[in-house]
Amino acid sequence: MILLLTASCMMWSCNSFLDTTPEDLRSPEQIFSTYTSTQNAMFGVYSYIRKYNPMAMPSTVSTSDVDVVYTNVTTFDMGTWTASAAPYDKWNTFYQAIREANYFLQNLDKCPESELASDMREQWRAEVRTLRAYYYAQLMRMYGPVILLGDELPDFTAVDMQRPRNSWDECVQWVTSEFSAMANNSYLPVVQEGNNYARMSQAIALAYRARILLQSASDQFNGNPMYTGIKNSDGKALFPATKDPNKWKLAREAAEDVIKLGYYNLVKVNGTNGTIDPYASYKAVFTTAQNKEMIFSYLEDDGYVDKRLAPNSNGGWGGGYNPTQEMVDLYAMNNGRYPIKGYLDADRNSPDIDAQAGYSETGFTNFTHPIEKVQRSTFNMFVNREPRFYVSVLYGGISWFVANKSSEKIYLEMFKNGNNGPDASHNYFSTGYNMAKLAMPEYEANPTKNIKREVPYMRYAEILLNYVEASIEMGDLSNTNLFTYWNMVRERAGLPNIEQAYPEAAGNKQKLIELLRRERRIEFAFEGMSFYDTRRWLIAEQTERGAIHGMNVKATGTRGSNSYPADFFKRTVLEKRIFTPSYYLYPIPQSDLNKNFALVQNYKW
Repeated sequence: MILLLTASCMMWSCNSFLDTTPEDLRSPEQIFSTYTSTQNAMFGVYSYIRKYNPMAMPSTVSTSDVDVVYTNVTTFDMGTWTASAAPYDKWNTFYQAIREANYFLQNLDKCPESELASDMREQWRAEVRTLRAYYYAQLMRMYGPVILLGDELPDFTAVDMQRPRNSWDECVQWVTSEFSAMANNSYLPVVQEGNNYARMSQAIALAYRARILLQSASDQFNGNPMYTGIKNSDGKALFPATKDPNKWKLAREAAEDVIKLGYYNLVKVNGTNGTIDPYASYKAVFTTAQNKEMIFSYLEDDGYVDKRLAPNSNGGWGGGYNPTQEMVDLYAMNNGRYPIKGYLDADRNSPDIDAQAGYSETGFTNFTHPIEKVQRSTFNMFVNREPRFYVSVLYGGISWFVANKSSEKIYLEMFKNGNNGPDASHNYFSTGYNMAKLAMPEYEANPTKNIKREVPYMRYAEILLNYVEASIEMGDLSNTNLFTYWNMVRERAGLPNIEQAYPEAAGNKQKLIELLRRERRIEFAFEGMSFYDTRRWLIAEQTERGAIHGMNVKATGTRGSNSYPADFFKRTVLEKRIFTPSYYLYPIPQSDLNKNFALVQNYKW
């Protein structure tokens, strides 16, 4: 059961301190006059994190991991968006956050010493500098090279403001230097716990430095020929034209810096026999507050996810995040091998099955679901898959729990005529799957009881796999830590070591890269990682474009029969998605290009 968070004071609900009407405007001397008003100003800078709910961003809802039927998502997936109307655009939001950070830093010393002691003053200064670098990192993840403002307070509403973008390498250098400085700032706590949990720390600075250096080393930003023509009006190239292998070394060293802190570890729960229970362990990452795997998280306290995951028949909205067949295909078997090697056609209609995986897509077996603990006749596709699959995905023929009533479960009927089928509501499980990974045990579909939980922005497993990826890309395949860190993630997931599952991959760089990418997509499923991973690897044209599949939810069954129609269990095309090379980066908003003529648009927008 998740612990109720006591953390993060009032910052999550605090409005921006510059978000005022003309009648309300206060001078800096007034804003920074007392301890409380200055603290509220800092929380105003933090408040922009609240405007970036990870479960409502394209990185979570617009990937081949899930099918979501909301208008913005459909617009994104079908490619019917432009630089003038881009769903989830955050360019101006993050720049407003950066401007407010600069305003705070310029005026912090106006708070009298009698109100704010020097040690706390310097801690707050360091927190806001870390926040500012964080917002830049978020911009760069979406848009690539951005405009570096330093400590300035430009007026972005001015018609005559002309500011060009800095180059990618300049942006990386500035942001990572800020993160490094804050990671070595003695006033900033190494980690923040208790009531200050989720506030900036040295550890968060190091972790985000590691992420951006990995991004910078990847194909998208490291000598990508697609971007060589993107230049400012003075001819300055915005992206590096040549590949620099040393960037992988920098990325690995940055990941190692986080590991050497010795603070973080993977969440593990022992079973009755004293060994790791992989089901309870993986679930506990998302249901245990302030655990030491969570480096930075979003405090969700409005039941946003639960309402979308719970079926209509349990008072939820049903169909909020529907795993696709493509995501189901990624999960390993319990012997550690991946059953689907790839596809024999461009639209992913015909899977290429690994004969050594022990997998079948025909017939049914009497199988006991390891979490539901009920034996049922189960489609063979879902038999003997790895623990993360059963924690994360509900397939046809499984029950949904009813909170605090272990004897009461709702048998989910996702077929036509079923209690949660396509004719039961305009929201339904469109793929024939439901996402369970982030669902809370306490959920009761009660709008008066909001469940608090942490949705991960970054967790320690990412740092471990960053180290692994960088080591493989460097060609350092005999590095002991490469396999040690990789297998730490697999051990928690209840899988054999990667060398045991794939002995043929030993010394094979390309095969290890392929396996590592699969590991990341599974470990971080539905957490918004694959959106950026497939882009930085330049494989999104293969993974995100074309036919998206699920089960045949239009198959007609009998409600209340406690069974499914046989023709439900077949791969069915749901839609055909659009992904063009321009989508590797978000467009700079057209409205900003119209007033800032020095801005150069991203590729093909």
